[in-house]
Formats: sequence, C-alpha cells, structure tokens
Amino acid sequence: MNVLLIMPYHCDLIHAVSLPLGILSIASYLEKHGVNVKIHDFSVHKASPKNVYPDFKPDIVGLSFPSCKAIDGMVKISKYYRKTGVPIVWGGSFCDVGDTQHFFDTGLVDIISYCEGEATWLDLVRTLERGGDLADVEGIAYLKNGEVTVTPPRAFMDPAELPQLDFSLVDVPDYYTYLYGCSKLVYVYLSKGCPAHCNFCVNTMCHRNTRRRRPLDVFMAEIEELAGTYGADGFYFGDELAFASDKELYEVSDAFKNTGLPFHWGFQTRIGILSDQAIQYAYDCGCRWIDFGVESGNREMLAKVAKGIPYDKIESTFRACSKAGLISIANFIIGFPGETEEQFRDSIELAQRLESTQNTFAKYIFVPSTPGGQEVVRTFSKYPVFRKLNDYKQMDFFRNRQKLSHIPQKDLDVVQAYFLMNAIFRKDYSDSRDYDLLFKSVLTVVRRVSKMPFVCAVKALEEISSDFARFVICLTLHPGILRKYGLKPPKEKRKNKKDSPE
Repeated sequence: MNVLLIMPYHCDLIHAVSLPLGILSIASYLEKHGVNVKIHDFSVHKASPKNVYPDFKPDIVGLSFPSCKAIDGMVKISKYYRKTGVPIVWGGSFCDVGDTQHFFDTGLVDIISYCEGEATWLDLVRTLERGGDLADVEGIAYLKNGEVTVTPPRAFMDPAELPQLDFSLVDVPDYYTYLYGCSKLVYVYLSKGCPAHCNFCVNTMCHRNTRRRRPLDVFMAEIEELAGTYGADGFYFGDELAFASDKELYEVSDAFKNTGLPFHWGFQTRIGILSDQAIQYAYDCGCRWIDFGVESGNREMLAKVAKGIPYDKIESTFRACSKAGLISIANFIIGFPGETEEQFRDSIELAQRLESTQNTFAKYIFVPSTPGGQEVVRTFSKYPVFRKLNDYKQMDFFRNRQKLSHIPQKDLDVVQAYFLMNAIFRKDYSDSRDYDLLFKSVLTVVRRVSKMPFVCAVKALEEISSDFARFVICLTLHPGILRKYGLKPPKEKRKNKKDSPE
C-alpha cells in the first residue's frame, strides 16, 4: 500500500518551520514494516497538490494538523484529495485538542488518528489492506452510519521499537533556522510526553502524563547524521521535558561532547529538576539555552493550575543559568481563568526580578478537553464555544480575545507587547550577532512567506503587520498601564539610557 503523509502550509510567521518529527517518525516506522511511504511538506515546498509526486498514487493520505494556523491549509489540501477518492486521515496535536465532530462536519476527513501515531498508522494500513473493520483499530475516530465512533486509546509503544528517523524522506537543509547564534539549527527529540499534571496542557490527553525516552544510541545516530552529514550546527529539543534528572542531562551532555562535532544545543525543562552543577556541566558540553515554563509568579495560581514546581527554586534556577553563561527563557501564561490583577502583578514582578535572558508572556488558551478547560465549563457561565472548525482559529497565544480572567484585555495586550518587544530588540543574546531574535524573526518571515501560496502569504503578512502595529500602539498610547504594573514606558527607558553616565 502506498501512503502519502502531508504537512500542510500554515499561516504562521512567528515560528520558524521545524522538521516534521511526528510524521517523520510515523513514516520511518511504516518503512521499517515494508510500507511504501512518502512525505510532502507544503510549508517548505510550495506546490499544487496535483504536482506532488505525480507518479506516486497513494492508497491513503494522511495530514498532520499542528495548530490553528494550519486550518486553511488542511481544508484546501483535503479538498483536493477528497476528489481522488482515497481515504483521508487527519492526525497531529491539534486533533487531540478539537472536538472530533467539528472535524468530520467539514466532510473532508474519513478517519482521525489521535495521540501517538506510529503503531496506529501501521494497524490502520494493514486493516485497510485486508478490508478489515475499523472498529478493531485502537486510537482512531471515524464515521459509522453518520455517527462518530471513537475506538479505545492505544497503549503506548516501547520507544525502543521505533527506528532511527529516515531523514532521506525530507530535505533537511529546508528546515535550517537561525537561533541564538546557530545558523543551521534543527529540531530533534529524545523523549515523548511529560509526567507533570499541568491542567492547561494537552499532555494530559495525548501522553496521559507519561514520559518515555528513546534509546540514546538511536538518538545519537540521528545527531551524528544531522551534524556530520547534513552540517547542522544547532539542535533544539522538541521534547515537552527533555531531561527528567541530572543523570539524564550528564549522560546526553557527555554523548554530545564525545562526538567532537561543532554544534550547540538547547532544551526545555521544568523548574526544580536540574541542579546548578548539572546546568554548568551542560554549558561546558555545548548547551547554550534552556527554556523553562514558569507560568505564574503567584503561588496560589501555580497551585490552581497544578504546575507542581517548587516556587522557591525559580529565582535560583535562573541565577544558575546566568552564572553558567546560558541564555535562559522564562515562559509565563497570562489571563488564566479567574486570575486577578494582583496575581497578574505577581507574574510581572517576578519576571522583573529574574536573571532570565528573555521573558515571554503568552495568553491563556481555553482548551475544553483539558482538566483546566473542563473546570472552566463547570464554573463559568460564559466560556468560549466552538461550533465549527474555523472557530478554533481564536486559539492563538497572541490574537485570542478569550475573556476568562478579571484582568482588562487592554492590560494583557500592553504587558504582552512590552515583554515581546523587549525580547525582539534585545541586543546581547549571542556573541555572533547583535539583535539575535530580531534577525531570526525577520529571516523567519521572509522564508515562510516565500513558501506560502499567495493568498495565504498576503493574509499572514496582514496578520503580523496588524499585530506589530497593535503592539507598538499599545506601548506608545498606554504608558499609564505600563506604570500601573511598574514597567517603564519606552520613552522613559530611552531617556534614562541617554542620561545614564558612560
């Protein structure tokens, strides 16, 4: 059976395109079991669907649904393949977020693969080959007599069963991105899932609060191929939790150092897992940045969202990163359900105290199927309602207008703009280039627009232009809001810098 796996184009100019690790893993697993499979990524190869592998006749087409930014691409590409009569399967992280019924209401999908996809896809392919009953395939949803049927969730695979990723299925250089001094950075992954129980995170649905690590020798074979054969000079772990202990970090740091290859790397982890010594050791072995989810500066709010991090270790963790010479990113979420202005102020004050290199403030996204989302439905008389696929476009960290907190929307906009602009226009991220994130952002926009269909590119440029204008307006026209939260308006910051002694 011929399988075509597709990554749709998505109208997102904020994030650089990354290796499609999910469908790459599924494709590599199918190949291992003798299935003929190809991948096409519309986000790096602009093409009409009819020109995608014209001599390859797929028996089944799968589309990865990464985020709300991909809705238009999913619809357009699915419409084309609907005409061919082959079964269309949607999967990916967004299929674990949205209501399955809304996807089937489009009339563009036959089957939805939810959660972990490798074993599900092999089972699905074998079932379709022999004309079997879809009810026997765990981990899918499909229409039966006009009703949505959801089969039981599939047990997690042993990661040791997964083969080394077959990078020949994609054009690796198409995914190079610039970040923190690396000019050929690519995303990789060592583990799946996270054991934490943060009630706003889709991990609770997809990975069921479970983390599983792949064999290190398989992972290192991928690293050596990407760095040695393809020339990658940077690696960003896409793992939800890259390292669960000092021991794991030491092990991987040693493995990286022993390759003798010139690259840097970074990852995301939780506060309270790594010691100061391990953080320093990672730097000594080529690590240059660490991403932390802080979420809130208020103890009560952290408990409410079940973050489960030791509050007293937040500031010391960032001090350790600063001492080691690492770039550290502190990620906050604002506008939590029921969040008060005082709790919001605690987050701002903590961000100001941290010795972090960058602070990001993302708006809370209401996801009905998460524990936190279910609590919103139970306790709020008014909450965001999704009735059709396009409604999910509001699930955007920057553009969403969901009002679930007690904080004025304008305050959220102004504070978010303040920290975003500080990050973009900061000069000293790396030794190789001034205004590192600004350069990365411009480069990302140029590359993404050049690969998008014209209509999508115009729409994306309109969105990012309006966002940038909104951020500038927020900062220039609302200095009172900044002062309200102890933040200096841009004019005052420039004046203070000008008046400061040399």
